[in-house]
Amino acid sequence: MLKLYSLAMSLLCTLSNIHLHLGTKTLFTGAGFTISYGDQIGLLGLNGKGKSSLFKILAGKVTPDRSTPPFTFDKANSGGDDNQGFSTFLVPQEMQLGEGDEVTIRDYFFRFYPEHLKAHKALDLINEQFETSYSEELIEKQNKLLDELEHLGSWELIRSFESYMKYFGQHDLDKRVMDLSGGEQKKILLSLGFTAKENLILWDEPTNHLDIETIKLFEDELVSSGKTFVVISHDRYLLGKVCSKILHIKNGLIESFKGSYIDYLDFLTEQESARQKLIGRLKNSLSREQAWMRQGIKARGTRSKKRVENFHDLKSKISSVKGEARRALDINISSSNRKTRSLVEMKKVSFNYPDKDIFSNLNLDIYKGDRIGLIGKNGVGKTTLVKMILGELENTEGKLKVADSLNIQYFSQKREEMDENETPHGFLTNGSDQVTLADGRTKHVAAYFESFLFSKDDLNRPIKTLSGGEKGRLQLAKNLTKQADIWIFDEPTNDLDLETLQILEEALIQFKGSLILISHDRSFLSNVTNKTWVLHNQTIEQFVGGYGQAESYLEALALENILLEQEKTEQSDSEPSSTEKVVTEAKPAKEVQAAPAPTKLSNQQKKRLEEIPGLIEDAEAQQATIDELMLKFNFESMDKETGKLYADLGEKKAKIEDLLLELYEEYENLSS
Repeated sequence: MLKLYSLAMSLLCTLSNIHLHLGTKTLFTGAGFTISYGDQIGLLGLNGKGKSSLFKILAGKVTPDRSTPPFTFDKANSGGDDNQGFSTFLVPQEMQLGEGDEVTIRDYFFRFYPEHLKAHKALDLINEQFETSYSEELIEKQNKLLDELEHLGSWELIRSFESYMKYFGQHDLDKRVMDLSGGEQKKILLSLGFTAKENLILWDEPTNHLDIETIKLFEDELVSSGKTFVVISHDRYLLGKVCSKILHIKNGLIESFKGSYIDYLDFLTEQESARQKLIGRLKNSLSREQAWMRQGIKARGTRSKKRVENFHDLKSKISSVKGEARRALDINISSSNRKTRSLVEMKKVSFNYPDKDIFSNLNLDIYKGDRIGLIGKNGVGKTTLVKMILGELENTEGKLKVADSLNIQYFSQKREEMDENETPHGFLTNGSDQVTLADGRTKHVAAYFESFLFSKDDLNRPIKTLSGGEKGRLQLAKNLTKQADIWIFDEPTNDLDLETLQILEEALIQFKGSLILISHDRSFLSNVTNKTWVLHNQTIEQFVGGYGQAESYLEALALENILLEQEKTEQSDSEPSSTEKVVTEAKPAKEVQAAPAPTKLSNQQKKRLEEIPGLIEDAEAQQATIDELMLKFNFESMDKETGKLYADLGEKKAKIEDLLLELYEEYENLSS
């Protein structure tokens, strides 16, 4: 135990004097930080400000600029079997696949372990040669390769990778990676990250494209793995659950905070409040000094050189403090102020593709002011439903009615409208210098571009040179110039940094129109939506009250899936192997023994058997009464006191359910 404690407290690496420029862009100006064994770190910062570059520095793929004093990277040395020293494994944000890539899930593992692949191929070749010839030389080569693979730990790594793929619900490892959805491909990267034996795991946006169920599996495994890691993520639930330390890239430096993500948010709030108070004090001082500076020379007498210097210092200090304050995106999401209440109506709607049924007998309505969170596992039909509402797909059966002249704007996660070779200037304006906003006003393109946290120097760069998060911010800037009765956002949080995400969240809360939000970001859903639609088994479960009301249902679905997987495993394990069958058949049959005679009930047991039906009836009546009471609660206007009352009723109901199960079981045992 003492050894583990000392290991957890020791330094894994220290980086100092990081300077890095990419073209004209400055990312780091003398930054530094440390990582200790056992650290579970969340890495924050605006998109395009150096998060991915910092990962590449840690992984040895990028070398910082030469500087004075020079960049240093002190790494833990190897310390025996338990401490390999500093080593990293970078789990990328996206898979690297070429056009027509035929690699399977099983073989994609070797993209990260090329030395293993080389040894496995050589071993396969020798095994083929054994079919036609046999020699001591071949045996020696085979043993040498087997020793090499054992030394590399290849068999253990492969077993671990395949086990994690099953943990995330992917059992067919011979599928082509190119044929998988974005979420299924992401599961391969997660499995590789958990399989890795390196001392520091670098996770780059691991939850993008994942459904909520898989995100929870990822969180649980990340917490229980005990690995040292750094994670870049916009998922605030995840950061709040798994991180005990925060690194934040700001103004070319890296701030380090020891504590949870929630603690860090509290710290930032206090810091912002202190900064605003400081600005107030400085402004008061500046007003006095300005009044003095404006006095005529006669009134002031001889100018105080020191006081003039103080005046200029004050102006400089105010400018600096303002610069440190959080910059806000100029997001104004505009509704059309439509008066129609009913916007979309579905009656007994079904939809199927030639090879797959998606929906059956849907009855849904979208009204003005509805803010709907659309949730479901990958591939269950979220995008299909959106395309039906947009009119891009026609329902197979039933009636789908859309209000006349309904204006729907769709924010796609795929960025189909974005030409990578175009510049942001051309993308936003089609050649002019003015951007026309949703309310009809115009704004100069440079000012509009900067209001979305860009530098005006980036206005004429090709879009392909922007980071993933910057592209997301640029698409947001383009789409939000449009008015809408219904805004549909398809995974808007993917690639967005936390600062941008929080500002978008605030803008959506202020939005007066209707909203459909496809997202796996639980915090975002909780804060923005007032209804939740959960897609499951070709139908949609509707919850009034936002994500919080649907969470327990989603947890029940997840538990149901785990039980189904366990049943499959148990059935598979219960089937005897061919070897076991041979052994069984070789054994002599045992004589069938007669079942023991039933035992007579005692008088006390007979009395108890007569009492139980009445107890069950009473408990079921109590349960029904509680159910009626709980249905009367109004979740939209629930305050703290009624919330506690509802929770107390829920606890009482759970206790009655436990009692009923015990009574049923006791009655069955006594009856038999």
